[in-house]
Amino acid sequence: MYVSARELAFWGYFHLKQGKIDGKQIVPKEIIQLATSVQSPSEIDQDLPQNGFLWFVKDLPATKSEIGAEVPIGSYQILGYTGVTLLVIPQENLVAVRMFNSFGSPEGYNYLSDVRSFGDNLMNCLQSISIDV
Repeated sequence: MYVSARELAFWGYFHLKQGKIDGKQIVPKEIIQLATSVQSPSEIDQDLPQNGFLWFVKDLPATKSEIGAEVPIGSYQILGYTGVTLLVIPQENLVAVRMFNSFGSPEGYNYLSDVRSFGDNLMNCLQSISIDV
């Protein structure tokens, strides 16, 4: 699927607002809550990423999670083939999108480190702003 950064951000905003846009409930809140909460079977390895429906969900600490350690519990993100990242942090009322214009990865590229650092860098920026205010 090809989308713009703006369309992707709106998808995150739609989920952040629990399926309600301009005062109208488009999708039942319960469906959005199911999609953005852990649906992974409890029997799987707890170090694997926790998944909702199409979203990676931050819940328990997981060593193979795509979501950074600094990102608060309750956050969720979608990743794309080319490193596209859509991160929703309800605790901060925040939607963040990262997009690239190229395919492939440079030699030595560490996928998990890269996608985790997106959320961690974002949280560090937020903390810097609140400290400076």
